[in-house]
Amino acid sequence: MSIRRALSCALVVFAALILGEPASAQTLYGSLTGNVTDATGSAVPGVKVDVLNTGTGLLKSTLTDERGVYSFNDLQVGAYKLTFTSKAFSTRVVDGVSIAQNTTLRVDSILQVSQVQEEVTVSASTVTLQTDRADINHVIRSTQITDLPIMNSQGRNFQAIYKILPGFTPPGEVHSDSGNPQRSMATQANGMAQSNNNTKVDGATISHPWLPRIVAYVPPVEALETVNIVTNSFDAEQGMAGGAAVNVSIKSGTNEFHGAAWEFHNNSAFKARNYFYCLYSCTGDPDRAPKDLQNQFGGAIGGPIKKN
Repeated sequence: MSIRRALSCALVVFAALILGEPASAQTLYGSLTGNVTDATGSAVPGVKVDVLNTGTGLLKSTLTDERGVYSFNDLQVGAYKLTFTSKAFSTRVVDGVSIAQNTTLRVDSILQVSQVQEEVTVSASTVTLQTDRADINHVIRSTQITDLPIMNSQGRNFQAIYKILPGFTPPGEVHSDSGNPQRSMATQANGMAQSNNNTKVDGATISHPWLPRIVAYVPPVEALETVNIVTNSFDAEQGMAGGAAVNVSIKSGTNEFHGAAWEFHNNSAFKARNYFYCLYSCTGDPDRAPKDLQNQFGGAIGGPIKKN
């Protein structure tokens, strides 16, 4: 390659780095968008939209464009309050808006003309269909993670929840205790190989470098905020995934201290006997399930390092 050509290529790369707009790491955050209209359905430009994280006090603001559209692309997982403010219109407050990782939530707003200072407060309703993205996206929230029965041989593992999602084979533990001491579970998504799944914790890939079908670290379930799973129509930012792209979000601190204590008990007395147990030979009671007792107990606490 000539020196002139090398310099030209270097200038092109440098210009792209300087002029290109920074892209937000969408897999780490959630997005919020919507249209603001008046009672006649006409777009209302220039409306100030404030979004407040009620857990951390983080406040972000933007204005609607000429089409009455607003957008936030870098919101942390959590509960938010939206405030729509514009001259000659009543202030509208939407409370209880839940933002999940790697998803786009739409909250449209209709403003009413007002001659006096007036504020309308509504509670956000749960959106069951995501219409602003084409991917097949599943969100498992912390309440599901902590409340569903996800006990395996070494404790509770969030990967056990994959069995309730369409397209997944039942997850199971693989490899020996020495090769998989964290007792990660492997599964297939939509018929793809187990090694085609990619799991990230807060944006960092945790796939085992030598055994890619398992993850090198399984976070405690009480530390998880959400688990986002994409199984089709991936965005380019997902990367390194052909079966399922799993994005795990760790809980963030909030302005208030909170905690929990628990004990989980697993008892063979409440289990049905496997049909194939003692089918050909048996050393125990053929009418009872094998003895299996497990107890896991612990606690967790979280709070602010610095408020707001």
